[in-house]
Amino acid sequence: MAPCPICGRPRAAARATCLYCGTPLPAEPGPGAEALPASRAAGEGPPRPGVEAGESAGRCLLVLDLGAAAPETVARALDRSPYEAGLLVRRGGWHLHRALDEGLAAEEARRLGALGLPVVVVPESEARARPLRTLAGERGEGALDLRTEEGSVVVLRGDLLLVVAGPISRQYQTPSKQRRIDTARPDEGYRVHLHRHADPRPLEIDAACIEPGFAVTGSARLEVDAWVDEVAGDAPRDDGFRFLPPALAPAEPEPKGALAAVRSLGLASRDAAGERRDRAVVLDNVAQFRFYSGWRAAATRRRARGC
Repeated sequence: MAPCPICGRPRAAARATCLYCGTPLPAEPGPGAEALPASRAAGEGPPRPGVEAGESAGRCLLVLDLGAAAPETVARALDRSPYEAGLLVRRGGWHLHRALDEGLAAEEARRLGALGLPVVVVPESEARARPLRTLAGERGEGALDLRTEEGSVVVLRGDLLLVVAGPISRQYQTPSKQRRIDTARPDEGYRVHLHRHADPRPLEIDAACIEPGFAVTGSARLEVDAWVDEVAGDAPRDDGFRFLPPALAPAEPEPKGALAAVRSLGLASRDAAGERRDRAVVLDNVAQFRFYSGWRAAATRRRARGC
């Protein structure tokens, strides 16, 4: 079964919405079906400034803390089998339960709390805060000097609330008339979100698109990991995104920087008859990664505030 295009979890059979996050699901794709943009898959229009596509106004996410939950409590509260409840408890940590309208979310939170499950209610807009994309940076002693699309940002050791990292899946999507045997795939990507105490917007680092300055490691990917080690301090690190099945959507344009031209896939080509032929579209799961990172950071932030 195809996963939910937003949260990435497997869809439940014969459902019009995702069982976990409440997103309207497109029809089950058949052979040759095209991937949907994240905004269309979520039933939303174009994203508003500062907010990721797919946000529903007034909707809240119910996030459970399963760190100390008992399997029998989880089974009863979530109507799961003992086996499923045991797997959830064994994994522990944060668990995205549902996405509901504000009133229904408050009612469900009271029900879960009465059954003994700790729950954090997160406005979906917090989980979909638009990240600040990083273009370049340098590492210093206990500090990072980063250049983002909106200007310079200095990150010091102790500034971070949470670090989320994960692999990015990519593939080409060509028009059906031009499909050939798939002999080449884009390289897998790697993203890191640095969530700070002082700003709900994460700093997004794409290892393939940054200019790392003087990199002792000689590798952008290794340098990004060194950046994280330099400033993470006691901030928790989350790499659980790698366990989710990818939910692909058309990739957004890369941030404008020195490396953008190098990585460009080129302009549209023309066939032998001189007619215009569009180049292949690149699909990735960046929107899925941002949502995963966003709701986990929002829940962590609210728990730290005692909400």
